[in-house]
Amino acid sequence: MFGLYILARFVRNFSTEKVKISMLEVYCDASFNEGENSYIGCTVLRDGEQIHQSTTKVPDVPKSNLDCELSALDFAVTLTGIFSKGDLDITIYNDSTEAVKIFQKEKQEIEKKLSGLSINFEYIPREKVNQAIADSLSKKFPVFFLNIPTCEVESFSRREDILSDIARKGNNILYLGKVEEKSTNKKTCYRLIIRTIDKILSDDRLYLIKKGGPGTQVKAAEEIRKDLSDPLVLSSLEAKGVRLEDSYFLLTDETWGLRSTDNQTCSILPGSFRHRIICDEVDRSPQNLLKRAERFR
Repeated sequence: MFGLYILARFVRNFSTEKVKISMLEVYCDASFNEGENSYIGCTVLRDGEQIHQSTTKVPDVPKSNLDCELSALDFAVTLTGIFSKGDLDITIYNDSTEAVKIFQKEKQEIEKKLSGLSINFEYIPREKVNQAIADSLSKKFPVFFLNIPTCEVESFSRREDILSDIARKGNNILYLGKVEEKSTNKKTCYRLIIRTIDKILSDDRLYLIKKGGPGTQVKAAEEIRKDLSDPLVLSSLEAKGVRLEDSYFLLTDETWGLRSTDNQTCSILPGSFRHRIICDEVDRSPQNLLKRAERFR
């Protein structure tokens, strides 16, 4: 009878206690640079806390973005084998639906190689925070070696001071737009747009940047910094009413690759001008910023 009492008590305690299931998540992405080195970015989380970040060169010579994404998923599987501690819930995320489908089909074979671990392969949009980190990591490697000065990024979504500056003081906003009709498979054309909340002051400066190498966006930022350090260019912009001092550089989809993982970003503005870098994690469009600032007129 005593033994049955002990067993009943154990079952009751086991059923009422919360059993913690360890969860491992790996977010991976790749940046394809045709004719140049391409890179993989990965971040690993256990139970929602980040435990690893890395940037790795894509092996061999990838011929397409899909090749790079498949390499990213393969590397994520390797990281899973390294960091898994018998986790019951393991998910690897990537923003390529095609690449994810390929790995989903190979799921059983992959699990056999990892001693029977159960792994889920899931698609996730690049806009999600952890996937955005992996995306940034896939572009960060070359920036690290360029020794480029960076600035802290600030979210403007709940910053009344930033939105008020733009709405009431007319602080200038700078951002880049991609010019599709002038871009090719080998080069990307960017348009530098400088405006206030009311109107565009300058949008005629175009930058045709070769893809690959240290990163297209990084090279575009370098070219623009040089331009904005040229007295002739500055004089021309000033004649249009541009004021770079106390301006805001807005990160959009076209410049998200400039963002690092430690909340630092390579700026398009020279350090000689006091300025701030702003973004919104969800809606990166200039229209979103202008709409939010409008409320503070």
